[in-house]
Amino acid sequence: MIENYTLERLNKDLDNGYKILFDYVRNRYALYKVDENCYMQELVEQKSRNPAQEKAMITYKAVKEMFPYIENIEYKVKL
Repeated sequence: MIENYTLERLNKDLDNGYKILFDYVRNRYALYKVDENCYMQELVEQKSRNPAQEKAMITYKAVKEMFPYIENIEYKVKL
């Protein structure tokens, strides 16, 4: 993970239209903001044996709970 990367920075980057890719529980996901307190989480690459949901609409609370466990953060401009 990027050194000194904070939840506040993640939130600001999502507000600015970035699509953020990251690893979470061995799977690769993309996260972007859809609306106020509404985010889309998409499975990009499944590395674990357990099935994972391909797309999920999640709240900021879910993003906040997941944040300490995300790794390998990468940015893409949302088109």
